Amino acid sequence: MFYGGFGFSCPEWRKETQLTATTLPSKPPCLTDLVAAATRHLEHLRYAPITVTQYRGMWRSFLRFAAKSGCPDDYSEELAEQFLASQGIPLAGPAASSRAHVLRAVMWMLSAFSHDGCFHRRRCISDRVPLTPTMSAALDKYERFRVERFGTSPHTMRRCRDTLTLFLHFLSARGVDELAGICASDLSAFVRSRGHLEPRTVAIDTYALRSFLRIGFVLGLIPVDMTPHVPKVRMRNHCHIPTVWKSADIDAVLKAVDRESPTGKRDFAILILACRLGIRVGDIRALKLDNVDWHRRCLSFRQAKTGGALELPLDDEIAEALIDYLRNGRPPMEYREVFVRVNAPFIPFSATDNLYQILEKYRRLAGVELPARSRRGLHSLRHSVASRLLSSGVPLEEVGSILGHQSLDATRVYTSVDIDALRTAALDVDEDSHE
Repeated sequence: MFYGGFGFSCPEWRKETQLTATTLPSKPPCLTDLVAAATRHLEHLRYAPITVTQYRGMWRSFLRFAAKSGCPDDYSEELAEQFLASQGIPLAGPAASSRAHVLRAVMWMLSAFSHDGCFHRRRCISDRVPLTPTMSAALDKYERFRVERFGTSPHTMRRCRDTLTLFLHFLSARGVDELAGICASDLSAFVRSRGHLEPRTVAIDTYALRSFLRIGFVLGLIPVDMTPHVPKVRMRNHCHIPTVWKSADIDAVLKAVDRESPTGKRDFAILILACRLGIRVGDIRALKLDNVDWHRRCLSFRQAKTGGALELPLDDEIAEALIDYLRNGRPPMEYREVFVRVNAPFIPFSATDNLYQILEKYRRLAGVELPARSRRGLHSLRHSVASRLLSSGVPLEEVGSILGHQSLDATRVYTSVDIDALRTAALDVDEDSHE
């Protein structure tokens, strides 16, 4: 499979292909019918009419290519790959143009639809996924219970709600209109539909699912506790080595920022906070003017992820970047958030914006190339801060304090990238022999 992202199930496609509750078609679907069903599903998910027209046009180009190739009836991923190759579009890596990027994404969607009867989207927008009034009311009750009883953070609640919105829509697609009708096969089928994602993502999804089923049972929304029937996901802790930037690459990215423009002043201040202090992107996004203590030269805020208080020092470089942005780059407004959009309307970043586009923009301008499959978001700069501190001899406990970790286990993962420190623990072959 060459697709990925979040899934939206499609009742029309499952009905037309006569899928059972737990099976998918054994033979490839008719290509023309597949495109027609996928187009209707776009409309069902309330895509904009102009988007539907654009995607349908690209799929029709694919149909014409299939006809010329002598295989107009059956869909296969090999055929889709040949179509992209005929357009000069690689299956991975950067696309040469925006059209190429969209065309590749649209073909990924068709591939996912042919396999699971749903689209797998990288970003889930809960309010765009239609739910029945009964399902929507149940989700609202669950959310109120978690927030009021357990004080669940908005970030965690938003992530759970996204997953559960997909699950409830998935149930409706299978003809389950009441929570009392949930059976074990529904739970297994939903988890299988997420199998294209990383194990960690699927594990988070199953956590949200168990939470919903357990609380639903407590609230009387579900007559039987179904949590034992949720499939377990095997996941090794810390199986991925964090991405760490070279110091020279970080410096090159910072130098690529045009600090004479309002956008550059803002972006430079954001990047400085990420690559010097290792602040999480959510905390950078939510940072308020009241969190900056100029007299004590520090940032004090409560972390969105853990809820713990964190205080970090402001050195001259960071302080100057913030002052330059606040005085000469940030438009006057009533919002207290430090970082806002530079184009009207001048509002803070949305809670779902991970600011990936900022780092990626200057990485490309600086000509910095990263290894394949490495992390490229602002969080990778946080990894780099941890690695730099450890390699300079800062104790693990102090690194964890700077990063705002609640457990040293979260900090220890960064020791896996401190190669010099690992070499000191290596055994000498001759020394370890017992001849």
